[in-house]
Amino acid sequence: MSAKFCPKCGNELKEGAKFCPKCGAQIVQNVQPNGANTNGVQNQNIIPNQSAEQAKNYAKDFFKWFWSSVKHPSLSGKASNKYFGLTSFVASAVFAILSIMLITSKINGAIDLASSGLGGDTASSLASIFQNLVSDGAGKVELFSVLMIVAFVALAYGFRAFAVAGTGEKTDFFEFINKLAAYTNISVMLSAIMFLFLLIGGLIALPLNMFIFLFVVINDLIGFTYAIIDGQNSNKFDKLYVLLLAHLSLIIVFFIVFIKSLTA
Repeated sequence: MSAKFCPKCGNELKEGAKFCPKCGAQIVQNVQPNGANTNGVQNQNIIPNQSAEQAKNYAKDFFKWFWSSVKHPSLSGKASNKYFGLTSFVASAVFAILSIMLITSKINGAIDLASSGLGGDTASSLASIFQNLVSDGAGKVELFSVLMIVAFVALAYGFRAFAVAGTGEKTDFFEFINKLAAYTNISVMLSAIMFLFLLIGGLIALPLNMFIFLFVVINDLIGFTYAIIDGQNSNKFDKLYVLLLAHLSLIIVFFIVFIKSLTA
């Protein structure tokens, strides 16, 4: 029996293979109705796996844009896909949630270890109470983190539209989010680094992560500011007052979200 090869990448295929194990292409085997092969060889056609290809191209273009924005945040240019910015902010939320979950797991593990060392039903009961408190608090922090990311994006977009009012400039939501993300993608990268530190070093990495988190907050505030006043601005509103209102609103929303998260 002759060997069969993928028409796309040339990889050798096993008998009856429906997909290429190397490139993932779908293999369609055309057989005549009577079951006989033309010239004794089974014809093979390829139907590209469009979803996989699109996802691959999106990821490739996204990371190219992401790295470009990290190297030159203010010079990253227009993103080739309108969803790149949203992807960055979703990634930021995911890293925040994963980090909180990991910290919760480490703390609960330490409580279990301490409870086992003490022994007894009382120690076990106290450990269970503390673990429930930690898990409940972690859930509130996760909610707070996600809501603050949403508020951060919404306020930046709203005050950018306010800043250019009367100039004739149209503030496209996705285009603006891409720009805001480009200015703050360093924070996403630092969030990923903090998660890796927690994964490798556990609770020992917390002091270092708190220091890195300070840079994340500073960078986000700078990006928030720059995205609002960058470029053309309205003659009706002075940049300083627009920024003052924007940061004041961010502080007010911070406390509102914090209180709502505690009572959730």
